Amino acid sequence: MSTSSTNSGSNDFVETLTSFARKWPYFLLSIVICLGSVYAFLYITPSKYKISSTLLIQDDKNGSAMSNSTAFSDLNMFQTVKTVDNEIEILRSRDLIYKVLKKLNLETAYFKKQGLREKELYGATSPLKIHTVNLTKGAYSREINISYLDEISFIFQDSTNTNIYKYGQVINNKNYQIQVNKGEAFKQEFGKVRVQFKNLYNMTESFSLAKLKIVPVVKDANTITISMNDNIPQRGIDILTDLIDTYNINNVNNKNAIARNTIKFIDNRLKYLVTDLTGGEEDVEAYKQQNRVTDINMDAQMNAARSSEYNQQLEASAVQMGLIRTVENYFRGKQNQSDLAPSAMGLKDPILNSLISKFNDLQIERNRMLRTANAENPLVININEQIANLKDNILENLSSIKQGFVIERRNLRANYSQYDSKIKSVPTIERGLLERSREQGVKSGLYKYLLQKREETALSLSATVPTSQIIDKPAYNTIPDSPKQPLLYLCGLIFGCLVPAGVIYVKGLFNNKVKDANMIELTGVKMLGELSHNTDKGTVVFQKDNRSTISELFRYIRMNLGLMSSHGENKVMLVTSSMKGEGKTFFSVNLATTLAMLDKKVVVLEFDLRKPDLLNKVGLKQTIGITEYLNDDQVFLEDIIRPTKISKQISVIGCGKSPENPSELMMNPKMDVLFEELKERFDYIIIDTSPVGQVADAFSLAEYADVSIYLVRYNYTNKYQLSILKDIYDNNKLKNPMVVFNDAKREKNQKYSYGGYGYAMAT
Repeated sequence: MSTSSTNSGSNDFVETLTSFARKWPYFLLSIVICLGSVYAFLYITPSKYKISSTLLIQDDKNGSAMSNSTAFSDLNMFQTVKTVDNEIEILRSRDLIYKVLKKLNLETAYFKKQGLREKELYGATSPLKIHTVNLTKGAYSREINISYLDEISFIFQDSTNTNIYKYGQVINNKNYQIQVNKGEAFKQEFGKVRVQFKNLYNMTESFSLAKLKIVPVVKDANTITISMNDNIPQRGIDILTDLIDTYNINNVNNKNAIARNTIKFIDNRLKYLVTDLTGGEEDVEAYKQQNRVTDINMDAQMNAARSSEYNQQLEASAVQMGLIRTVENYFRGKQNQSDLAPSAMGLKDPILNSLISKFNDLQIERNRMLRTANAENPLVININEQIANLKDNILENLSSIKQGFVIERRNLRANYSQYDSKIKSVPTIERGLLERSREQGVKSGLYKYLLQKREETALSLSATVPTSQIIDKPAYNTIPDSPKQPLLYLCGLIFGCLVPAGVIYVKGLFNNKVKDANMIELTGVKMLGELSHNTDKGTVVFQKDNRSTISELFRYIRMNLGLMSSHGENKVMLVTSSMKGEGKTFFSVNLATTLAMLDKKVVVLEFDLRKPDLLNKVGLKQTIGITEYLNDDQVFLEDIIRPTKISKQISVIGCGKSPENPSELMMNPKMDVLFEELKERFDYIIIDTSPVGQVADAFSLAEYADVSIYLVRYNYTNKYQLSILKDIYDNNKLKNPMVVFNDAKREKNQKYSYGGYGYAMAT
């Protein structure tokens, strides 16, 4: 960016600030109005306070928090996933909020007028308490006022009628059915209270969607903050307190419902199990009776012992039979006469043992006698006979004993077979009994398990506690959350500054009038000078001894005319502008006055042939003038030159009768004669012409002028008309063009200056 562009931008900014500073009263008025509006808004608008509470939620993403407090927790049954996000949605649920609002009776609002504002009453501050029996849709738009009458009655004013009712009396209407009771703040002469019914469903929706804010304290934390804004702090505290209490009660009720349903389920199962257990026990009893079993293990051991015992007895019996056969073989055999019989002590038969003992004694006796006597000895023969008889007796006794052992062994074998078959049948009986006992045991275990769980569930039902814990009880901030007074006052101050600044800026942005001499300089035309705003009503403002600002500015222009002349002389001066009303005649007259103060003879020509105004400005009436001079050879210059009361040195020439073709009239050959004669008679000739932005008459006179003075009026000339001036300068359509910035307005602290001297604008 170039330095010139930077300076231009800086100048524009400074100029903008300067323009704002000039309008400081508007800024002050706007700031006062805005701050007053903020004060009125704060006075009328009730302050809203933030009420908040912190709650710890049992966050159990696996559901163990619920299952551990119920039956069958060891089986992972009936689990419900409990997370902070879920609990937040439960707290925000419409059913829960509706219960709270209904419990607090917030469908009825009470208001009392206090000065210019209306204060809402609640709880301990309300003299009335209305119990709503029924409300219809039409009740929400009713205007109801209740006024004090006496201790037992009140004035009830509806939008349609006025009645007197007693406290506690039910008021029936097609739109509502209510009962008005005395409130906590009831007192005599409580004045008038306005009652408004609210739609609880709409209030619930508003709380659920916007008013009630529930967020975790930090991300992924189990601690949440519940907050809301309310213009009555106690009402907000009551809402949050009841919301948390209702939430905890619902949690407890849900747990209790699970516990009660669990107990009911267990009781139903126990009924079926009792029947099954009875049938199973009877089946085991019948099976044991059928198989003659009491305790299968003990019975098996006893059977094994008896079987072993019979087996041992069989073996002993076999040994006895062997002994019997040995002894029997001895006595039946042809043994030596002198041999003794084998002992039968193993048979444990006293008769047999006695007979064998006698037999052996006789044998010993016979052998002893044979040593001294022969075999035919009667004594020996007698002994032989005794031995033979005794031998027969022994054989008979052995046969009898043998027969007894055979019977005994048969019985032993039968008993052994019986117990052996029982031992072999034990696995089958045990399997059958195990099957029946297992089914009975499963049902018995399940029965005991269900009884245990029923007691656990009953215990949890009596000791159920909420899963949430209040860390911070609901409380409100003492500083209002809204409206924020410092912020509103700051906004009011800023807005108070921005409104006039915006209006001024926009007005300047859309203003297409020339308001700065710098814009004129952009055309390249020289600035002859500036003229301040004329506060006098007259046309002539320049006086000889007048030291006013505009007089000094005309002197400055007079000086510049001499300095800026390319030939050192500006005898003929053409005065024009872009449009009518820019002060050409005013400037021409006062410029002539300024030059006349130098004892110069000056003539002012009224060449605005279409709308002449020069003679009227100097107090003369229109007579013959330039038109007659140019059209009639009998009219001479002396006939149209008219002196003025302004100064003896100043003369004027009017336009005369308005011509039909002013442009062609200015092409008349007598124009040369006119200016030649005027140059001889006057020191300065000032030509007051038509605006070049509307007609081209001034260009026809350009050849006679030494200098062309172009007037631009402050806040009057359009910006786009400066292009006319630039075109004139670029294409040399007028000789030596110069610009006078007319009617320029400046602030009191600004000065029109030249040559180191400053002149303040007159007030």
